[in-house]
Amino acid sequence: MQFEDTVRRWDAFELRLPSDPDDALYAEAGLRTVFAKGTRQLYADGFYDGNGSLIVRFMPDEQGVWSFHADGPSLPIGGLKGEFLCLPADAGVHGPVRVADATHFAYADGTAFTPFGTELSAWHIQDDACRAKTIHTLQASVFNKARMSLMPNAENRGPGETVFSPFAAGEGGKLDFDRYNPAYFARLEECLQALGQHGIEAELTLFPANEADIQLTPVQEERYIRYVVSRLAAYRNVWWTIADLGDGTLRRDKDWRCGCRTVRECDYGQHLLTVHGAPAAYDWGAPWLTHISLRHEEVTIASTFTLQYEKPVIIDHCGYEGTGPGKENALPPEELVYRIWEGLTRGGYVTHGEALIGSGDTCWSIHGGELQGECWPRIDYLRKLISDAPEFLTYNRMRHDVSTIERQGDYSLSYFGAHRCTSRLFAMPGGEFAVDLIDTWNMKLERLDQTFQERFVIKLPGKLYYALRLQKVSDVPVTGTITEQEQEPLLAVGDGD
Repeated sequence: MQFEDTVRRWDAFELRLPSDPDDALYAEAGLRTVFAKGTRQLYADGFYDGNGSLIVRFMPDEQGVWSFHADGPSLPIGGLKGEFLCLPADAGVHGPVRVADATHFAYADGTAFTPFGTELSAWHIQDDACRAKTIHTLQASVFNKARMSLMPNAENRGPGETVFSPFAAGEGGKLDFDRYNPAYFARLEECLQALGQHGIEAELTLFPANEADIQLTPVQEERYIRYVVSRLAAYRNVWWTIADLGDGTLRRDKDWRCGCRTVRECDYGQHLLTVHGAPAAYDWGAPWLTHISLRHEEVTIASTFTLQYEKPVIIDHCGYEGTGPGKENALPPEELVYRIWEGLTRGGYVTHGEALIGSGDTCWSIHGGELQGECWPRIDYLRKLISDAPEFLTYNRMRHDVSTIERQGDYSLSYFGAHRCTSRLFAMPGGEFAVDLIDTWNMKLERLDQTFQERFVIKLPGKLYYALRLQKVSDVPVTGTITEQEQEPLLAVGDGD
């Protein structure tokens, strides 16, 4: 029995146990461990790592002494017991991301988390040089979430790479769905750790949209889910997406429901869990889904889904910055930046994608490497603006003329996007406000040289992709010049309409 007797809060504790080499253990390791602190008891399943090695992993979420009791047919009668000390978390470590305030996200310690995600579906199966380049690029970029596929297409692997599938190769190179590939998971875990070191969440899609080459029986599907969750639930930066539902065809609802239940049974850490698909692809109100992950080009639906389901909404696929051939791969950068701003100011979150071809016929959203496009600096600019804003801004659905997130009475961020307005009327009782005019494409901010209060009109440049930020700088007594009706958040564009 091998383990470290100390571990940091929200880091991975690992218990290694010797076993007779037996490939049947991939399907069922038969190892169950209870971790206890005080009256709390959490259960973690073990997994087989090949070469006669059984492993149990656990993510302690509380400081102090934890005890454990491992039991199973391959262990001595009565099992094995031990304990370890959980130390305070390292500086900058905030724990797993959870849902907060119904439609937002925060780390376990309460620190707010705003996802600025990008798609990197197969970066983890590329060669060493490409993976290192991807991490280097992420360090210098805005992104704090990477969307990945656990079953990437074989043709997306790097030159000469053989570690591309979670399943082991059987006779004639055909995948054996009853055995797993420890080398693949070791590579994946190395990537998860690298992302975690840089504060990047890893959203893992367990089943792809195209399953032509992956035909699992229901028993094999459940075993696969249990194996994946047992191996990876100890990583604090993991999110689960049970399946990519692709084109939106309503299918296998019962199977995905069972898959979600299996994840919940195995995941003592209760990481975020969803499915991904078109708006009509799933029952998004299902209580086992922590948040909504949509595939849709019209990002304004974020506000509708947030209101209807009272869950965080991420539009994880709205198209890619690129030059074709399909329309979803041919968005000009201005359009993708527009969609990300529009989705955010509608109360949701929008994931970046890039299909531009770089060196070696690779593209960022499949292979990683280097960003080629013009979007990401503008997204970085947006993230800096949001980092200076109050936490948990909400969409005001009464402001029909412009997408707005705000803390009512204190702060608002309005995005005009494709509308070339020349002025706008505001009614803001009870405070004095500073106003910033933001050119979102050219990343320029102009602070107006006066403050405003109660009822006022702001002149706008009549150009595309502008935003307006209002921040309260002091409280001012209400004079009574604003009627009760005017205090309602329904405001009109003030150029004669």
